Amino acid sequence: MFENENASRQIAALCIAGNSVYKTLPGVDAYDMKRDVRTFDGGMPVVAHPPCRAWSAFTRHQAKPAPGEAELGLLCADWLRKEGGVLEHPAHSRLFDAAGLPKPGQRDGDLWTLPVWQAWWGYPMRKATWLCFCRVKPDSISIPFRLHDQGADWRREQLMSKHQRAATTASFAAWLIAAARNSGVPEDYPPVQGGHHV
Repeated sequence: MFENENASRQIAALCIAGNSVYKTLPGVDAYDMKRDVRTFDGGMPVVAHPPCRAWSAFTRHQAKPAPGEAELGLLCADWLRKEGGVLEHPAHSRLFDAAGLPKPGQRDGDLWTLPVWQAWWGYPMRKATWLCFCRVKPDSISIPFRLHDQGADWRREQLMSKHQRAATTASFAAWLIAAARNSGVPEDYPPVQGGHHV
């Protein structure tokens, strides 16, 4: 999974659901709608799941985000840069351009992005996702790749509730927390010189 010497390091999970699996995991300081992420004052790496409907590349025109919801994505990107960790968003999210986050195959200092399918962590559909890491070394990561039958994804999605579609599996949450715990402080992770591309 990860070469991790910081197994007990406190992590902040930002913008999670009220009944999220993160609340059951040790060493996680959880921020949901009731405990507003805008009250987070830093001091630990983050796992950020900002609301995605305002930033979707495909359904933004249909979305009706709550007032101020889009700004939470930008706030989470700021905390990612300040504290290190990982930000999760749907593949091709417009948040990446708006927040100046690198896209897959690019790198900007200690920020880099990995495209994954959440099916690798037991999600019932492929669910293409981009993970933007900050101060997490790429060679410290091991992906639990597994094959997934994609043919029935559209039917599975029709049968899933809104909560089920948005939920993070326990194994994915644990993997993201381990990644965030493995993030270094800025002086331990020098920025890449000579451009943004890997």
